[in-house]
Amino acid sequence: MANFLNISRSMFKRKTSCIYQGRVIQPIIWRNVLSKQQNIQNFTSAAENLESVNSVNSVNEQNQQIHTPPPTPPNPPNPIPAEILKASLPFVNQYGWSIDALSQGAKTLGYPNISHGLFPKGGAELIDYFLEDCRRKMSHEIFDKMDGLKVHQKIRFACVTRLNLTKPYIRKWPEALAIMAQPNNVSMAVEHLAKLVDDMWYLAGDKSADMNWYSKRAILAAIYTSTELYMTQDTSPDFTGTFQFLNRRLQDSATFGSLINEINTFANFAAKSTIGILSSKGIGRF
Repeated sequence: MANFLNISRSMFKRKTSCIYQGRVIQPIIWRNVLSKQQNIQNFTSAAENLESVNSVNSVNEQNQQIHTPPPTPPNPPNPIPAEILKASLPFVNQYGWSIDALSQGAKTLGYPNISHGLFPKGGAELIDYFLEDCRRKMSHEIFDKMDGLKVHQKIRFACVTRLNLTKPYIRKWPEALAIMAQPNNVSMAVEHLAKLVDDMWYLAGDKSADMNWYSKRAILAAIYTSTELYMTQDTSPDFTGTFQFLNRRLQDSATFGSLINEINTFANFAAKSTIGILSSKGIGRF
């Protein structure tokens, strides 16, 4: 091919014909051949240049991906406050949901008593920790024990499991309810209750995506809070009265009117108890 092109160029310059491999080649044909060959060479050169550029760009992109630093991870949570909150729970029955309980918890860990300054909201932060911890423990305890149960049985099992976690502090729980009823803490209390009933329905296998999603959680929230409130006044052995009350509420949940009447009765009682506790602690005037 190279020999053919050399002959072509020579004959094109002389504008004469020639014989190549037994054939007479006219000058105009030489010009067409040279023109096509030049186009092929130009295209090949351009393709090689493009491939070279793409190769360089690909290497650069790979280098950028290799050398691009990962996003800065969030700062790890300070474990000291969580340790103090956990260590403070055994002192709740003696000191209540208070700064005193936080001071005692810090003291057992070797921190100074003034460590309660880490908790500007005082007892509310201890309650916040307790509620979140109970929610995790409840989910862990019932997660693999729901097989074979019907939905209403799963809900009851979840409620009983969660109530049992409050048992050790039930005599001080009215104080916690009073603290959560303060305007600054209402949003915290509502958020925890919403998460709790949502966990219960989720673990029970609820997959509703319509208005039932809201109504189920609203009714369960009312059932649980009324049962928890009943528990604070229950003197029966091992709180059997509380669990009987829970059974009735779950059975009555289909009859909304009856449920609302029961809840209103205990809501009035809760309001009066909260006002009394807050007044005794000098919080507000009623």
